[in-house]
Amino acid sequence: MENHLLAHPLVIDAAVVAVADEFLGERTCAVVLTGAQRPTVPELKKFVRSRGVAEYKVPDRVEFVAEFPTTGVGKISRRELRRALADRIRHEDEARRNEEKL
Repeated sequence: MENHLLAHPLVIDAAVVAVADEFLGERTCAVVLTGAQRPTVPELKKFVRSRGVAEYKVPDRVEFVAEFPTTGVGKISRRELRRALADRIRHEDEARRNEEKL
């Protein structure tokens, strides 16, 4: 999947990780690094589909980042990505629940 994402002209780097999901257990999340211009999430998903990727393989979620967390040897730290995404999703869920209470 990452190679398909990297084929997009606006994508500089990409990593796909699993994130927790209450209903399915986990979902896929593409974490994408772009330059000043970035595609929209629907554009990026459409691009991946246009490359012949089956619908079930298209990432469920796409997040854009300014930089990737790295390991001591300079590789993308998928562990840190998953932790950061889990925190973000937890905060989004809490905000949504608080809005629903109003």
